[in-house]
Amino acid sequence: MDQPTISVPPIGLTQKYPDVGTGPVATEIYCDPVFYEKELAAIFQRSWYMIGRVEQIANPGDFFVAELPTFRQSLLICRDRDGRVNGFHNVCSHRGNVVEHRDCGKTRLFMCRFHGWSYDLNGALAAVRDEEGFFDLDKGQLGLKPVATEVWEGFIFVSPQAQPTQTLAEYLGEQGRDLVGYPWSACSQHYMWETEIAANWKLVVDSPAEVYHIPILHPTSAAPTMMASGNPFGRLLDVELKGPHRTNSHYSVSGEPQPVQSLAYKNAAAAQNVVRDSLDYEMPKGLNPTRSPHWSVDLVMFFPGLAFTVSAGMYTAHQVWPLGPNRSLYQQRVFMRKARNAAERFGQENTMVEFRDVVMEDLSTLERIQRAVDTGQIQHFHFHDHELALRHQAKVVKDVVAAWEREQAG
Repeated sequence: MDQPTISVPPIGLTQKYPDVGTGPVATEIYCDPVFYEKELAAIFQRSWYMIGRVEQIANPGDFFVAELPTFRQSLLICRDRDGRVNGFHNVCSHRGNVVEHRDCGKTRLFMCRFHGWSYDLNGALAAVRDEEGFFDLDKGQLGLKPVATEVWEGFIFVSPQAQPTQTLAEYLGEQGRDLVGYPWSACSQHYMWETEIAANWKLVVDSPAEVYHIPILHPTSAAPTMMASGNPFGRLLDVELKGPHRTNSHYSVSGEPQPVQSLAYKNAAAAQNVVRDSLDYEMPKGLNPTRSPHWSVDLVMFFPGLAFTVSAGMYTAHQVWPLGPNRSLYQQRVFMRKARNAAERFGQENTMVEFRDVVMEDLSTLERIQRAVDTGQIQHFHFHDHELALRHQAKVVKDVVAAWEREQAG
């Protein structure tokens, strides 16, 4: 089917932000173990992390366990009897065993399965077996250790710092404010998968943050829709930099889909490269900021490792956890509205498969790039104008680490 001629998104994104520069970017920050340790202290210890949604603990007594892989910490998240969302380290005050072994559930008390110490939904130590056998035991000081926990748009965030250097609102900044109003809670169905990758965390974050690669790496998955109608180089509609965070707006005019895709797109309540003609909400200013009719999705990135691929009717959360200078854990959660019938469910399943295939194709290159970096075969990256988000991330990393070094020296 012939498509109308659409103007190609222009070159010139980087010139909007002259501070990021245009020169080659040294690759040592993607492999240096000493620099990695500085990143952990300067960046990751001071960030907030999305670990779930409030719908997972809708009622008092509901709980789930979350892991912070970078910090080797297990957290216990619950809703107390007053409706508050509480977070604790999943560590018994007696001998350090985990208090809750289940992934999720409903309870009145959390009981350690080592010696039976029990804690209530506010973290207080409620019961100690054979208490009279202990010496000067102060139960009031032996509750679960709290973890800083806040909620934004239904997402539960935690900080690894006992006293966070910034509030969640300060961390999210303008990026967070500009996304308020999207129907995050309407997408109540989700699935999650994860994989370890032998690559530096920045390479993993960079992977979906540019579309210059799409015609070559994704010729049968993303390219037929995102590259249709005169966008052969995979250019973006726009890039917005907001402090350490950034947003890529993706161009898409659907070409002729394959027969199965056509059936799936027709019946999907929301699908990856499908622009919705009508919305049941007002689009927040942070999504499709150019208000282009050829918009499909935004990749909304929160520094350092959280990103959302957001379309008109569904979204995907990407979380990257550094595990070492050249090893990372990647997690993906796809959130969708509840299907009203089997046809919509089929369309959604097709969309999830498309997301999975695109991401797996993205990740397939990273370990080879890391090997080239580790062995010194490539010492500089040369970024395209529409790879602005990658250049920005490298600058932010170096700036934050440099500021931390000055702070430590002072």
